Amino acid sequence: MNGTLFSTTFAAGSNGATGKSLAAAIILSVCLSLSVRASAEPGRGVSSGAGTTGSLLLDDAFISDARQAIDSLYNRRFDASMALLSSWKERYPDHPVWPMWEAMDAWWPVLIDLENKSHDDDFFDAAQKVVDYCDTLLDEDEDYLDARIVRSVMYGQIARYYSNRERWYRSFRNGRRALRDFFHIEETHPDIPDLNFGIGMYRYFSAFLVEEYSLARALRWMLPSGDREEGLQMLEKASQNSIFLGPEAIFFLGHINLHFEDKPDTALSYLEHLYEQYPRNTYYRRLYVRSLFRTNMKDDALEAIRESLAFAGDVQNSEMSVLREEMYLTRGRIHYYYFDYAAAEEDLKKALAESEKLQPFAKRGNLLTALYYLGELAVRSGDREMARFYFSRAATPDTGHMHSKESRKALNRYNLK
Repeated sequence: MNGTLFSTTFAAGSNGATGKSLAAAIILSVCLSLSVRASAEPGRGVSSGAGTTGSLLLDDAFISDARQAIDSLYNRRFDASMALLSSWKERYPDHPVWPMWEAMDAWWPVLIDLENKSHDDDFFDAAQKVVDYCDTLLDEDEDYLDARIVRSVMYGQIARYYSNRERWYRSFRNGRRALRDFFHIEETHPDIPDLNFGIGMYRYFSAFLVEEYSLARALRWMLPSGDREEGLQMLEKASQNSIFLGPEAIFFLGHINLHFEDKPDTALSYLEHLYEQYPRNTYYRRLYVRSLFRTNMKDDALEAIRESLAFAGDVQNSEMSVLREEMYLTRGRIHYYYFDYAAAEEDLKKALAESEKLQPFAKRGNLLTALYYLGELAVRSGDREMARFYFSRAATPDTGHMHSKESRKALNRYNLK
């Protein structure tokens, strides 16, 4: 399907530029780009693939409908996305794309709050269902192209799931399974659509990993030669010219510049596009506000926060609590840096209240950050008991979080122990 399914599956990127992003980036650079290369050239119509089984994923009419459905899925409207494809599902009820679509939707709750593991089983069960179904189809016909493409994508997504959970062995093992299917597909379908995106990702992350991480140098044999600048240039071309992968290229250009290249100004325009294009996607909202905060665009950040809090309203579910948690925290920090301490305290307490509704209790990164700043505000107001309370709460979890460490230092610095 010209990479549409591949792009959505892997769009739920990594959770920041930390050391634990290493395996995620390796899997991404190897599996995502190769999966994209496994798709087919636009305008070919229905193809029989290598065997006798026709390919729905190469059908131009299906591709057209799927593009709209993908937009709905990105905008967190699963039912609407499925409605757009209902006639196809009626005609091809046994196609592996349908359980895959459900697995793609099950990934979003995991991505939206990576600290909360309560959605992991739902995603993994859905993903494993896809793999098992594809195994059965390929046992019946090893040349069933669509089943092999879908299985490759799911193995890549499972690898990404394990990397987010720091289970590196399982991550690499599933990544290699994705590659195994890819190489089989490449033999029979060597055409490379939307090439700039796939190869751009490949070029960038291959160079980035070798340059930034010593572990990756030992794995150089697994990676192609890379060039960070060339990779970014190819992704830029993909963002402008890709038929299907333009939005995905925009996401990764924003993500890479924000988290890996430390260029929040460059990231901003890309993330703003996603914010405006997919207003129901709370993950994109949060990324956009982060980029505004890091570029010191106070007024724009405050407006985006106001609009996002209005969007969340009083809806009581975990996704909206995660959105409110980050919006209140960011606004509180803005007020803090601009010496509006009363407004900062109000927002930080609201962020803390949202954090306390969410898992894992007492260990969430935003909760620790809110506690740290509340402790600093208490010191400034002369309330040493409250300062001790906030810093002690943030210092207690056995975690390496920056503000947990800073809170331990603060207890000593202000002689609060």
